[in-house]
Amino acid sequence: MSTVPVTIHGAEGRMGRLVTELIDRTDGLELAALITEVNRSSSAEAIHPRVPLTSQDRLADVHPRGGVIIDFSLAPALEGLLRGAEAVGAALVIGTTGHSAEQYALIEAYAASRPVVLASNFSVGIPVMTMLLERLADVLPDTFGAEQVETHHRHKMDRPSGTARSLSTTWTNRRGGESPPTHALRIGGVTGEHRWIFADDEETIEIVHRAHSRRAFLRGIVPAVLFAAARDRGLYDMGDVLAEAAAGR
Repeated sequence: MSTVPVTIHGAEGRMGRLVTELIDRTDGLELAALITEVNRSSSAEAIHPRVPLTSQDRLADVHPRGGVIIDFSLAPALEGLLRGAEAVGAALVIGTTGHSAEQYALIEAYAASRPVVLASNFSVGIPVMTMLLERLADVLPDTFGAEQVETHHRHKMDRPSGTARSLSTTWTNRRGGESPPTHALRIGGVTGEHRWIFADDEETIEIVHRAHSRRAFLRGIVPAVLFAAARDRGLYDMGDVLAEAAAGR
């Protein structure tokens, strides 16, 4: 199997730095470039001992043809990311959240010609929670209501989180009706917790996903990169990635 070149878009962020370390130590993947915002760059050693930070507008100059670009940046950077990725024909693994409907349409359009794995969370547990929500939406009687409580550290900017919005969309698309209430807490140093409560007058059911560290959000990155690198086109999520991994066991 040939080595897959991988570029990190949003390399200066907390997740970008962790993903950089992960890719650099993974056999079969080669760290090709580290991308930061326009009009910023630096020599090697700012993030990595041999790979410099490169401004987003030079992405096509430093990423090899093909390969995979991993995006952990901010939603406003999407258009520049897609321009650079299109120029080099790269597959995308997108972990950035907060995209508008118009931006999501741009991602869908890109996926018509290149593979894209789009996920609000790259843990193992959240895709499993998504499957459970779909099943509960199918089988719980109409007497049951649902609410979500998500808790993150006090520095997290989006409220509710992208994962919480994704879970809520999963439930609503399956169950119908209005989206269930989501209560967002930003407190202390909590890495991430998503709790769903289902209840009627007689019974209560709860399901919880709790991330113990940020490294929980790295567990699906390498499988997602390998999944994207093996495809010609299409828009996928972590459920698709994990289903393939399970089928290959």
